[in-house]
Order: sequence, then structure tokens, then C-alpha cells
Amino acid sequence: MIRQAEFGDAAAIAAVHVASWRETYGGLLHDVVLAAQSVEERTARWHQILRSPDRACDNFVALAEGGIVGFASSGPCRGAGLPADSEIYAIYLLRRAQGLGLGRRLLEHCMDALWTHGHRSAGLWVLEENRGTRGFYEAMGGVPRGTKVEDGLPYRAYLWTDAGIRRRRTSP
Repeated sequence: MIRQAEFGDAAAIAAVHVASWRETYGGLLHDVVLAAQSVEERTARWHQILRSPDRACDNFVALAEGGIVGFASSGPCRGAGLPADSEIYAIYLLRRAQGLGLGRRLLEHCMDALWTHGHRSAGLWVLEENRGTRGFYEAMGGVPRGTKVEDGLPYRAYLWTDAGIRRRRTSP
């Protein structure tokens, strides 16, 4: 099940955020960076995000196994370099929840929300070396569109245009 995130979800989202970072980025990021991830700091950040009156951003959680196993966040594009008017800020799932269609459903909920807010293109950044996630975005219709280097790490942009957003909204 996918639903809109609520303020009371902050600690569970933070726990998924930290755990999925460690699962996803092990071997891609320095161990020091992964060890520095703090559920307490992420909880405070998620409280701030979920308390925000900014209705242009949407946050969703994926529920399975009796709790939150993933989340996604989207809204207006945050910076230059991404050739889109909106952005998928994050999609993370615990490894044990991958392959169940929850990532697809989270992305579709984000696309639906972006469309509702009037956006007609969406993009995101993913680590260049994160081949599994890049494959997922390509399977979901994302088109590779540019690169950047941030903190010494290469990232690739993926883009969905007007037709891509509509197609995601109408897929089964």
C-alpha cells in the first residue's frame, strides 16, 4: 500500500532512509559517510519536511510487512542542471521490499502528484555507479539526460517529459 506520509511517520521514514542508504550505497560511498548517517538527525529533518506548509511537495510511504518499508518525495525542481520543471527528490526501499512493485508505485504516485501540481516534466539525479537503480529508472521510462559531479561523485540525470508523466499515470 502507498499513502501520503504523515508527521507521525518521521521516525520510521528516517530509519528506512538510513538503512536503505547503507544497503544501497555500500561499496559506492566511503564507509565513513555511511556510518555517519543518523536516524536521529534524519528524524529531525523528516519532522521538518512533514511539518512544512509547502503543499507543492509531496511525500509518500510504502507499507508492507506491518510497517513502512520505503518512501518517496517530489516537488518543484530545486536547482539548475536538471532539465525539468519538477524533481523526484528521493525514492528509497529497504532491500527486502524491492521487487514487489513498490518502487514503481511510489514513482507513479510522485508523477501523479507532480501532474496535479501542473508540472509537465520530471527529473532526478542518481549516482552513475548505481547501475541497478539506473536500470529501474530506464525501465520506468526515464531518459538519461546529462551528468554532474558533486562532492567528487558522478551523477546522471533521468528525465520524464509530458508524455512520460501521463504514461506513468495510466499504466496498470
